[in-house]
Amino acid sequence: MSNKSKTELGIFIKSPTIEIIECCGIVGMDFAVIDMEHTPLSPRDLIPLVLASEARELKLIVRLPNLNEEYFKWCLDLGIKYLQVPHIETLDDVGQVINNSYFSPSGQRGLCRFVRAADFSNMDKDKYIKESNDNIELIFQIEGVEGFNNIEQIINHENVSSIFIGPYDLSQSLGFPGDIWNDNVIDKIKKIIEKCKTNSISVGIFTDTIKGIKFWTNLGVDFIEYGSDMMLFSEALKKLKSYKD
Repeated sequence: MSNKSKTELGIFIKSPTIEIIECCGIVGMDFAVIDMEHTPLSPRDLIPLVLASEARELKLIVRLPNLNEEYFKWCLDLGIKYLQVPHIETLDDVGQVINNSYFSPSGQRGLCRFVRAADFSNMDKDKYIKESNDNIELIFQIEGVEGFNNIEQIINHENVSSIFIGPYDLSQSLGFPGDIWNDNVIDKIKKIIEKCKTNSISVGIFTDTIKGIKFWTNLGVDFIEYGSDMMLFSEALKKLKSYKD
């Protein structure tokens, strides 16, 4: 996620429903994040969601479940260009992400031309390799004390251009589980934002309230990942039900 003059807004997608992806594009959301970390969504579930996002010209990010090579390979082979990687704690984690994401010489991503990203072998192989390496965008998720302590090393890595802050896991790591507005948690988040902005690194955060959108926008974050499709649907149902009650 590159630095923008305006804060971009998207939502987490927890269900494999193409109509939700289409609605995000129709109403003009800046992006949507398919969440493979906190759902049982499989790589095969992603295929119709990718097609729907392309049809509606919606930027699609996939949050991977972990650092395992297979998830990088499956998603990138589908043509997904934006990957968000959770629980980045050290430079070694960053190196593993880079190695899994890029073809040589930058990494050692498994190379196969017979995949969707290469037009099922109809794309020139040299063009495929170059465009894949040029167009991928990685979002490194900081959400623990160790990641916070190593933030300067992480953002100074030549392949790191975007950071996402996970406030819930960070609050737990700091000893205040779920208390994302605790002063200690907010202080750490502000320091991450400040360091990112000083180093021209794009920085985003999760929130599940309108208060949070306003608060973090005022602090200059580049993007906000809000709530989820299921949260918004539940809130709409409760509001509808309140008219009857």
